[in-house]
Amino acid sequence: MIIIHAVQKLLNTSGLKPQLYLSQPSENQELHSWDARLVATGYAGKSLAMYVHEPSLLMVIVAGRSVKTTLPVFISRLEYLLKRQHFKSGFIDWEMPMVKEGFVVSKTNSRSLLGHMNEMSLNIELYCKSQGRYDLINLDEIEDNFFGWLSFDHTLRKYRRVDEFW
Repeated sequence: MIIIHAVQKLLNTSGLKPQLYLSQPSENQELHSWDARLVATGYAGKSLAMYVHEPSLLMVIVAGRSVKTTLPVFISRLEYLLKRQHFKSGFIDWEMPMVKEGFVVSKTNSRSLLGHMNEMSLNIELYCKSQGRYDLINLDEIEDNFFGWLSFDHTLRKYRRVDEFW
């Protein structure tokens, strides 16, 4: 089971009501909490949904505008990203069945993570506009670039990259 903390605009386009009381993640599950928002591409009628894992800032990008339509693609892209970034097969085999169990949607509640997501979305939008055409946008390239994203970790009081979390 995963928990998706969505921003209000994504909740509105998805037609979902946020849950007030969230379920607990499965025991020893790492990939249970995700924040999500829409990212503009600069092309009319074309949006991306950005899912960011809390606390690692691992990011998965999916073409679309609602949780309902992007979630199945998010799950398959997450598994592909983990394999592409050389996560241990035991980790992938442990996490993915729990991710596929289902989801609960809630409102975003972390201002810090929202700040990171705003910064990420600005960079993604600039990348998308630089491609010249919507069909030239490479989602794998965006995810791979952000895997080395440098951010400040308040719990460690130092800067770290996403790949250093794992």
